Amino acid sequence: MNPRRSGSAQQFALRPLPRLRGLIGAGVQHVWGPPDLIGIGVTAGGGAYLLGSLADLPYALASMEEDFISPENVQALIWREVVPELLVVSVLPRWWDVSQDEMHAAALYQRCGEELLIASASNLQLREKVLGILSDHLSPARLEETSHALRHPNGAAALVPRMLPADTFFLAAEFRSKFPGEAPLWGNAGRDLDDLAHRDPSHASLERLSEDFGMPHPAMAQSNTPTLLNTGIFPVSGAFGGRLFGESWESSNLYWARLADEMGYSPVMLNVLVPT
Repeated sequence: MNPRRSGSAQQFALRPLPRLRGLIGAGVQHVWGPPDLIGIGVTAGGGAYLLGSLADLPYALASMEEDFISPENVQALIWREVVPELLVVSVLPRWWDVSQDEMHAAALYQRCGEELLIASASNLQLREKVLGILSDHLSPARLEETSHALRHPNGAAALVPRMLPADTFFLAAEFRSKFPGEAPLWGNAGRDLDDLAHRDPSHASLERLSEDFGMPHPAMAQSNTPTLLNTGIFPVSGAFGGRLFGESWESSNLYWARLADEMGYSPVMLNVLVPT
C-alpha cells in the first residue's frame, strides 16, 4: 500500500506488488475476503503471502504458524484449533462491566454441576437424569467412562477433577431448567445459586453469563459476539471440523471466572490476570 498526497490530506491507494499481481492473475480473486495464506510452494518471486482482510485474523495467523512448529510434546494441530481462542480472549477486554455476583454465579454453576455428579453416585434416579443431560455433551467413550464412574461414590469423586468446566456448567444449567427446584436438594452450591437467582435473576441468567464469559464463534454462529453455544460434540480434527472444535472450546473463561471468584479477585482483574 503506497501513500498518495492530495492537497493537505493524505490518501492511500492499494497498489498490488508485482508478485501479488501475478498471484491474483493466477486465480486469487477474493483479495478482501477472509485472510488466507497463498503462494505456498511457489519458489519464484518471493514466497507466500497472507492475503485478505483483518476479519478473523487470529485464526489465520494460527493456521500459518502451525506450519513452523515442530513440537516435542504437543501436536502442531492443537495450535491451529486452540490458539485462535486464546488470542481472542487474551486481547479482548470484556470484564469491565461484569459484577461480582455474575462471576460468582459462573462459579456456582460449575460447583453445582459437580455436586450433581457426586450425589448421583448414591441415587439411581438422579444418575439417570444426569447421564441423560451429559449424553448430548460427551463422546460415547467419555459417556461410558462417566456412567461407570458414577456407580460408586469414590468413582464419582475421582471423575469430578477430569470434567471440563463447560460440562459441569451446562449440566447444572440444563438440570435447573428441566427439573426446577431440585438442584438445591443436592448441595450447598445449588442452594446458593438458587438464592442468587431469586435475589437478582439477571445476575444468574444464562444469557447474561453467556455475554460475560462466552467465546466468539465466527464459523458456527457467524458472529464475533461472545456467547456460550452449548452445541455438544464436534470432530476434533480435520479441515472445517477442526475449526469447529476450536470454536467449541468454551471452558477457558468459565475456568478463569471460577478461579478468580474462589481467590477473591474482582471481575475487572480478569482483564489483567487472564492475558498474564
